[in-house]
Amino acid sequence: MTHDQPAAGPQLSLLWPPGRSPDPAWRLPREVAQDLGLAAIVAASAPAPSHGEALEAVAFTLCPDPAVIAYRQDVLDDLLAAPALAATLGALLPALDELALFTARPASAESSLQEVTRRAGELELLVGCVEGLAAAFAAAPRDLSSASLAGLRAYVEARRADPAFTRLAAELPALLAELRASASVTIGVNLDPYLRPEEAMLLAVHPTRFTESGLLARLFGATAAHGRGIGPLHTLPLLTESSGMITGGGAPPPAPTRRAEPMLEPLFRDLSRVLEKVTRPVAQELRQHAAHSGRALVELRPGAIWFTYAVALLRRVAATGLPLCRPTIAPLEERVCEVEALYNLQLALHLAGQQPGDLADRVVASDSILGPRGRIVILTGPNQGGKTTYLQAIGQAHVLAQAGLRVPGRQARLSPADAIFTHFPVEERLERGTGRFGDEARRMRAIFESVTRHSLGLLNETFATTRPRESLYIARDVVRLLRRLGARAVYTTHLHELAGDLDRLNADTPGDSDAVSMVALAAPADSDGRSAPSPRFQIVLRPPAGRSYAEQIATRYGIAFDQLAELLEARGVVPGGQALQG
Repeated sequence: MTHDQPAAGPQLSLLWPPGRSPDPAWRLPREVAQDLGLAAIVAASAPAPSHGEALEAVAFTLCPDPAVIAYRQDVLDDLLAAPALAATLGALLPALDELALFTARPASAESSLQEVTRRAGELELLVGCVEGLAAAFAAAPRDLSSASLAGLRAYVEARRADPAFTRLAAELPALLAELRASASVTIGVNLDPYLRPEEAMLLAVHPTRFTESGLLARLFGATAAHGRGIGPLHTLPLLTESSGMITGGGAPPPAPTRRAEPMLEPLFRDLSRVLEKVTRPVAQELRQHAAHSGRALVELRPGAIWFTYAVALLRRVAATGLPLCRPTIAPLEERVCEVEALYNLQLALHLAGQQPGDLADRVVASDSILGPRGRIVILTGPNQGGKTTYLQAIGQAHVLAQAGLRVPGRQARLSPADAIFTHFPVEERLERGTGRFGDEARRMRAIFESVTRHSLGLLNETFATTRPRESLYIARDVVRLLRRLGARAVYTTHLHELAGDLDRLNADTPGDSDAVSMVALAAPADSDGRSAPSPRFQIVLRPPAGRSYAEQIATRYGIAFDQLAELLEARGVVPGGQALQG
């Protein structure tokens, strides 16, 4: 059995228990992730460019399996309790990235020389990762709670106890030194009587690269003996990333460059065949270690990326003084999302970036009560009252919990959602020819084509672009259907009549998801009786205010009648005292 066909080894995934894997149906649509601010949260983790895609692959996959969620929660608990182990995973990421590249290359397209160098590089990374993990596990507690990290520790200990692996670790440095000693070659070329190249022969292999010699060195013949050549005979051309060849001199190209494939050039192709003979003894040595492969560790890479950045993100949030908790995962059928002191993580990270420090007095938390008290919330309140922020926070809580992370809040109990659907205002798409209302109707239809009783719907000012009477009619029908289905949902709206008529709606519509009213209320005034210049709002369970917020909004933005009248008088464009008579 060769190294390209290894025996089935242990599963080392930090994200998926044995036999489990992601379902494509769990992937959140890009627009849902955008509505919830998930892309901004991932970006706030400051990932390396090569890791951003891996982070999104986990963050945007809404896993509804409680066993998988618990599996991840245990990993996170262990890493938070063993900082050195978490740091080692982060330090190994460059090696795991490179190992993934080695194992992804198809062996069938390789020459034996390429195979030797690939295998040598793969084995070097494998030994380095195993030794690094062994040191970290030696310093970590023995009673790890996660099955994943316990399995990884067993894998590392078994590797280091294997005599073949011990021999590999001892022999590999010498083999690598032998390979890396081949930095240049001397080629002898025989000429015919007309000084035309007739045959070529490899004369020597050198540990240093040749460079072009200067004029004096050429005159005095101090060239090949000192690693210098008379002049370049053939050099692989540089290619831009767009495969455009660079020829001649001039300014450095703006795009990244690489050398052309050596095996496409006849001279280098023939030379490669000769060099295969030189490396044949190394290849024979490496074949003795065919049973060792880095493929098992490649499986570790997605989880290592996820938890490395997740741990860093959670520590950053904890430094703000805001609470984080491990959520209790409730059965799917309960369909609950109960979070005490829930806050919007995207907002918290934004504020932390503006002014680091304690955010406990700057972020107003509210409770999520989706469950027996009401699975459908009709949320009313003024513009800029935090309704959208609250809506996002509920979606973020589900995504974070189902990814195995902490939830922003003091305590939480959630049933996994099989999908999250959002219906947020979007720019009108003129090319569709349906108008804004038609586009909203199309998107609502698409939600009901897929939503189930275990889904979460987040509807933000839905159908607010049509006339109030028609909007209220459609909104009532949507809420009635959500109640019949039994799904969880939050519906933000200015339609106070919708929130004020929920008792009759619940009584007239069969279903086990009651609709309740929550309101965005301004936070209490300061101790001296003054309100903050920009009021902060808290979401509370209570009947709608039953009045327009227009006066409050106008006063907040300085456009109330009295405020503008004073402005006109101060400018002298109206007589004093007359502006109030209108």
